[in-house]
Amino acid sequence: MPRLPKIKGLLSKKKKEEKAPTPEEAESILRRQIEEMARERLSGYIATGIPRGYKIIKRYPLEDPWSHAVIVENPETKDRRYIVDEIPLSRDEKELYDKLMDILYWELEPPPPGVDYQEHFQREAKRVISRYQLRLGLLPGVSWAKILYYIIRDTIGFGVIDPLFKDPYVEDISCDGLNRPIFVWHREFESIPSNIVFTDEETLDSMILRLAHKAGKHVSVAFPIVDAILPGGHRLAATYKREVSVGGSSFTIRKFRENPLTVPEMIRGGTISAELAAYFWLAMEFKMTGLIMGVTGSGKTTTLNGLATMFRPTIKVVTIEDTPELRIPLENWVQLVSRPSYGLGPEKIGEISLYDLIRVSLRYRPDIIIVGEVRGEEAYVLFQAIATGHGGLTTLHAENIDAAVKRLISPPMNIPQSYIPLMNFALVIKRVRLYQPDGTYKIVRRVTDVWEIRDFGDYPRVARWNPATREHELYLDNSIILKSIAEEAGKSMDWIFEEINRRAAVLQWAAVEKIYDYRRFARVIHQYYANPEQVYRQATGKIHSLTAPRPLF
Repeated sequence: MPRLPKIKGLLSKKKKEEKAPTPEEAESILRRQIEEMARERLSGYIATGIPRGYKIIKRYPLEDPWSHAVIVENPETKDRRYIVDEIPLSRDEKELYDKLMDILYWELEPPPPGVDYQEHFQREAKRVISRYQLRLGLLPGVSWAKILYYIIRDTIGFGVIDPLFKDPYVEDISCDGLNRPIFVWHREFESIPSNIVFTDEETLDSMILRLAHKAGKHVSVAFPIVDAILPGGHRLAATYKREVSVGGSSFTIRKFRENPLTVPEMIRGGTISAELAAYFWLAMEFKMTGLIMGVTGSGKTTTLNGLATMFRPTIKVVTIEDTPELRIPLENWVQLVSRPSYGLGPEKIGEISLYDLIRVSLRYRPDIIIVGEVRGEEAYVLFQAIATGHGGLTTLHAENIDAAVKRLISPPMNIPQSYIPLMNFALVIKRVRLYQPDGTYKIVRRVTDVWEIRDFGDYPRVARWNPATREHELYLDNSIILKSIAEEAGKSMDWIFEEINRRAAVLQWAAVEKIYDYRRFARVIHQYYANPEQVYRQATGKIHSLTAPRPLF
């Protein structure tokens, strides 16, 4: 007789009887296990457990007690895996789950006007479960709370990948196709495969449809590509069936933080120093234009959003994006989003491009124009707007200032060389490795270089991150931006340097106090503009005994 698997819930419900099963009972148990595995495979995906020989290096709850994240590692190869560990439904719980889903399908009414549909569904699901539970009474071994967890997960949630959305350490969720593990980008362990694999083409296609519908977009064989924003602000890029992706449907989800990263959090994490952030703060106040560079996933948009929280509260800002990702704590803020074509053929019927939005934004009389990313002819219109006196911020895929300028002056952007100095400063943010004494490392984000743009081909570096000392070094003695600000404000360079030190103290205090909420941090900025001396004294008084800001000059 084959050895029986150690799986809870497969033995007889008479738990008090601990005698060994007969051969007939053992065969029945094995048949039931095969049926359960077949049902899992027919569901379209497999979520395996911890591989043999791997050891757990990190475990934390996602939705306690039902789901946990487990990071495991092979001691020999150092291969790591991300395991979604969910408490499975028993056979009886699965039957109840199916019946309750049918009841909800027939009984659920649309939510009243103004009521959030997720709250409405949760309330109705709890009501149906409570009524059904009263009718059946207590059932041994049945957890109604667990059943509710799976109902919520599979309806208003994202199904089998829903636990990944609940993990604050996961930044990206990527499915490359059928029979391939879903990969996650983990803040501590980088890109690692998970234990979730779609094994059925129809199930994977249904997941793409589900994601597209949640984003309010259409996807089909005629339109097999979707780029949209999911509920919660997560960015979705997906392909449908095998129209454009050989391996079948695929998707990548870049998770969006509900509370965007702020400058104090960036200072606390070492991404930027308080003095460098103060330099950007002063430069943006005087409408100096900036270019934020980096590769995909380096943190360009996050940095852009963080710097935008330091705007003066009285200015008017217009943001222009493909997908709405920015959150700016200003009342006088207009957020414009491009629209793809809804027609077939080269005419692009109904399309509203970034180029169109930048042109119309000038009618809004903005003080600052922010473009989420420039990559085409819209760059020329942005530089025209900057030339007329508007401030501006944007991002660009490039690794350094030379590569960025080459992209700007080449098709399709075609910026004249004489326009390049209209961009006043440029910074690059990168993912870098911080090595520990034991030889291990962790991936962090750092603003590694900052340049000022004097003329085409003349880009003096004003700041850099030193990997040896792990600190930001500033070289502002000959800053043309600060000299221009001093002339415009009628102040001396000593006053400019002192102002940077004062603002750095305020930012350092915000970091020490962990003022991470972007609205709360915006209030600190607003208070500084209202009464700079009072806020400065408050900041220096609170952090003097801990981390007194060192003068730059």
